[in-house]
Order: sequence, then C-alpha cells, then structure tokens
Amino acid sequence: MRTDKDNQYKKWDNPDSVTSTNGGTNMTFARIIFSAALLAVSTAACAQQPQSTADPASTTCSYSYFSGPLTTFTRYCLSANGNIVQFDSPSGFEYINNGGLLEGYGICDVTPNVAYYDYASTDSGNWGPTTVTTPNATTQVFLRNTADGIWQLKQTIVQLKASAAATGSVKITMALKNLSTVSRNVTLLRIANVNNGPVPTNDEFVSSFNAAFGQEPGASWGLGLTTNTFTFAHNGVVLSPPLAPDPCHYVTNIQNFAIVGDGAIGHVYAIAIPKGATKTVTMTYKPI
Repeated sequence: MRTDKDNQYKKWDNPDSVTSTNGGTNMTFARIIFSAALLAVSTAACAQQPQSTADPASTTCSYSYFSGPLTTFTRYCLSANGNIVQFDSPSGFEYINNGGLLEGYGICDVTPNVAYYDYASTDSGNWGPTTVTTPNATTQVFLRNTADGIWQLKQTIVQLKASAAATGSVKITMALKNLSTVSRNVTLLRIANVNNGPVPTNDEFVSSFNAAFGQEPGASWGLGLTTNTFTFAHNGVVLSPPLAPDPCHYVTNIQNFAIVGDGAIGHVYAIAIPKGATKTVTMTYKPI
C-alpha cells in the first residue's frame, strides 16, 4: 500500500443514492456516467504526471509501502530521490534506518574517472533534481540527470507484496542512458548499510557472484540483495566499514570473505554503454 509523504489518504465522498424528479432520471444517470468517465480519464492522466521533484541527499520518507500478515509483515519507505530510507520485516525489526542510514546508487564513468552517487544521507553533489511519477499503487519511477548532462538514470521501484507464505520484497530496475556523443564504460553500484537489531557491530555478512546479505547473529533475521540481471559482468559485495563508497574506488572497502562486524551489502555491474543507448539492470531486496 502506498501513501504520500504525509501518509495521508485522499477520500472521495459519494452520495449513497440519487433522486430525480420531473422525468429527469435518465439525464441524472447520464451526468453520473459522464462524471465517472471524466474522473477515470483525469485519474489516469494524473498517474502519469510528475508528482514531485527533490534536491539531492534526502533521507525523508516520501513513499511508504507495507503488506503481509504479522508473521511476514514487510514495510519500506522511499525518499523522493529513489533511496530506500526504511525497511523492516517482521514489524519493528529494522535493517536500514537503524543508525548510519546509507542506501542508494552510484555510477563511475570509467575513462574520465568521474563519480556520481546518492546514498540518501550523502551524495556527490553533481546530480540534477529528481522527477517522480506513480504508474500504479505498487510502483514509483524516479528520473534524474547528472548535472553535466552526460547520464540519465531511471529507477523503477516495485513492491512485491508479502503473503501468508512469504515475506515481501522490493524490486529495483535501474536504466542508465548515455546522453553523450561517445561510447562510455561504467561501473554501476547499489549498496545498503545493513544494521540488524540493537548492536550494529556484530552482524554476519557474506557475498557471492549473485547476492549479498547481512543478518543478526544466530537464528534471526536479515536482509539480502540479489541480482536479476546476468547480461553484464557483476558481483555481490560486502563493504566494511560501511562508508559511502566512491563508485570509482569502491574496492577499497570490499571484504572477499564472510565477516562479523559492521557492514554494507551491495551489487556491482561493469557495463559498456554506446552513445545514446540505455542499459538496464534489475535487483531485489528481500528479508531472509
């Protein structure tokens, strides 16, 4: 379920019955049908209109989603720049907004060695504003260009609802377009500082080619990030300490073995993007 940034719901009040006199029944119903059609057209049009824009580096919860019964309850919230700024499952077991909030995306334009990133609590300072649209009740689309006009990043973030049989998850599609007149090689990165439970320094982290996860020690809960795209060279990563990585130098904090401590999970892709072309990757956050 999605709410706006004030977590308010707009309520439409409709009459329970319609009364007409002097033979006006058909005209009254015609007006009702016309009004309903007009409302449907207006609603569809509004759903495709930009809803808001935001400046970089925002940790404010703007779009909140939740689903599932008590045992699989899953809730998360997005900033107006397309960062996950809150994620808990089960209810109250927070992964991201639990000290050192850090979740988002980074790009390294390899040849000039230029980095662009936004991890909610900090950013690279070279982004334009974000335009947000809502295609449907489970989807937010975030579109922004880099300030130099070279890149356009389109994020489509979709709620996969929890059920009685499974926790919910968040599917993120990042489509990166090369707006320049030359082909470019990039490193595309997604990371989250995962703090499980009350003590952030004793969590267990591990990564593989396809995934990375962090969990509270023992028989407890955790959060994983798994790729759904296998077209490009890619790898799950664990970063410790979980500092905001420069996408051009992220390897500094990579841990190539399972660790116990304070860490972040992520996924990295190496992509060649021809001039004017768009390349797309998809990944999923899911409680484990």
